[in-house]
Amino acid sequence: MAYYYLATSLVPLTLDSDVSHTPEDFFESCKHLLSFQDREDLERVVNGKPETVCHPFIQQWLWRENQLKNALVFARTARLHINPQQFLREPEEIGRNSASVAAEILSKQNPLEKERTLDAYRWQLLDELAASDYFGVSSLFSFILKLKLVMRWKSFNEEKGRDVVRGLLDSTCEEIRYGM
Repeated sequence: MAYYYLATSLVPLTLDSDVSHTPEDFFESCKHLLSFQDREDLERVVNGKPETVCHPFIQQWLWRENQLKNALVFARTARLHINPQQFLREPEEIGRNSASVAAEILSKQNPLEKERTLDAYRWQLLDELAASDYFGVSSLFSFILKLKLVMRWKSFNEEKGRDVVRGLLDSTCEEIRYGM
């Protein structure tokens, strides 16, 4: 189904966008315009359950996301000389783009830069996947997933970062102290 008005009214986003609405807010504001199946599928994506959606856009997104995660597994385990098989997700294949992005990510020293590169690649994938269905539900899936990325970046701050590092250091020190 085409959503001409809704698709053309979507606000252009960037990872640094200062948005005033959440994916949940967006869904609530447009759900009455959607077909039953599209409403169900979008709600699942908003609620963090995209794996339950059978739409080709979401299936392709999940497949590409798994390729990226597998590329990162291969790159990280190669550095540590560990067998990657136990960490791989289905499908176990890796695309050329995913492998080069994984290499670029792991070449960065700053963890925040690594995350930025990872999410920039995800953003690019969302644009590619939605391009062929600009007025359809694919552009709405893309918009909601982008909003989720924006919200993730808005949640980052120094205090939270310090707390995470402190927690990791504390747990590592405990493991070292008690031998496990």
